[in-house]
Amino acid sequence: MNPTIEQQHAIDMALHGQSCKVTAYAGAGKTSTLKLIGNAKHHQHGMYLALNKAIATEAQSKFNHNVKCKTFHSLAYNSVPRWLTNKLKNRRLMSNQLASRHDLENYQVPVALVKQRGEDDQKRLFNSKRMATSMMNAVGYFCRSNYSEIQLSQVYAALPDWMDDTYRAELANILLPKAHDYWNDILNPAGINRLEHDHYLKYWALSNPVINADFILFDEAQDADPIMLNVLSKQRAQVIYVGDRHQQIYAFRGAVNAMQSLDIAETRLSQSFRFGENIADLANKILFNVLDEEIPLRGFEQIDSNVGEVTDMVADAFIYRTNAAALSNMVELVKIGREPRLEVDTGSLLKNIEDAKKVKSGIKVHDGSVFEGFSNWEEVIEYTNEVSGNDLKALVSLINKVGEEALISSLLKSNSSDYDCIVTTAHKSKGLEFNKVKLGGDFFYKEAAAPGEKILTEDEARLLYVAATRAKKQLDISALNPLFKKIGYNTQAEVAT
Repeated sequence: MNPTIEQQHAIDMALHGQSCKVTAYAGAGKTSTLKLIGNAKHHQHGMYLALNKAIATEAQSKFNHNVKCKTFHSLAYNSVPRWLTNKLKNRRLMSNQLASRHDLENYQVPVALVKQRGEDDQKRLFNSKRMATSMMNAVGYFCRSNYSEIQLSQVYAALPDWMDDTYRAELANILLPKAHDYWNDILNPAGINRLEHDHYLKYWALSNPVINADFILFDEAQDADPIMLNVLSKQRAQVIYVGDRHQQIYAFRGAVNAMQSLDIAETRLSQSFRFGENIADLANKILFNVLDEEIPLRGFEQIDSNVGEVTDMVADAFIYRTNAAALSNMVELVKIGREPRLEVDTGSLLKNIEDAKKVKSGIKVHDGSVFEGFSNWEEVIEYTNEVSGNDLKALVSLINKVGEEALISSLLKSNSSDYDCIVTTAHKSKGLEFNKVKLGGDFFYKEAAAPGEKILTEDEARLLYVAATRAKKQLDISALNPLFKKIGYNTQAEVAT
């Protein structure tokens, strides 16, 4: 294939031999561009690095023999001592066992005033099992960071944000040496704690590894963990970072947007081959009016795509912001004869519904439940009615409407291989594409923003951009018309049947 002008710019930049970044908008031929770069550098040994195994495996089938395709974790796994990776086979200790092993205790913790959910919610039990979970999470934050030692701030971040700040800081100081003990056990050949994949990645990174390649292609660089960027920054090889800064949707887990943070030469792939100009125009309203972008996404003029209504009977995909709203839509689709497949965090939803049953029975729930702090279901209803922008409203409304048992039954049947449409969330939709897409109305935005204030946070704007750019031919935003009008998009009323 002949490269486009933009692709040729990327190839030329790569051939100069200096580290650089290629910003590729949604559907802009990122994979084909990477292949062209690999071909152009056929006289050198390349390493394509992906964030998950499936992408790396698929990429290997597309590159020539001079480029090897791996994940960071596979590089690390093959480089660290076998005594360490053998600990992947260790029996997983339950949180109560870890609590006993590390002498963790129960605490009654004051609840921050703004986080209280009822008159009886001044203090909550934070038991030793939850202390153990926070300890493990703190070690996880450390392993994904570029620090060489566990930080107090990482332990603090691993504790729930409902805690009173002063008490949270005290608990962090108590837990920090316990986290050190946990990590030291991992590093001890005779240690019994089970090894996790991020653990051996950290061990490898701390050894200042050299990646055996002349050039490195790092895909989805906007979602990189700090530890990955730290390893790449120390390489003698040329590193080509590829991704879309506007598709970073994992900042909540500590990901660093390399496409935005790295001060190196950059080129763009702004021509999408997924959809036409109408969908690109809508995406540009998000990019320009919320995310402060200056270079437009261009639609492919050979694709006839429209922004307008799509009936539920013909849509290929329904994309929501939350798991609960996606589940609610799935229930309604079944009623009209569709056979949807639900692609959400099913385990989390099931736990939330089971916890709702407990609260309805007057049983207080803990362990980080979304219903923690409520004494009864009446308090839950009152909270969702009175607190604006809360994330429980969709789930509570669905439970009241359908009932817990019916929802659990629907969830357990939702992963059938026989389906005629997909119901999913914006997070789960990343990397997918469909002909006809409907966006749900549950995306978070400020209905009454102050003058000069943006109605979407950057995180929410990026999620909306990802969801909207999954469509190839037809995109229905009717459930979000008020939002798109506020960011300058004039909605249309075409209907796909």
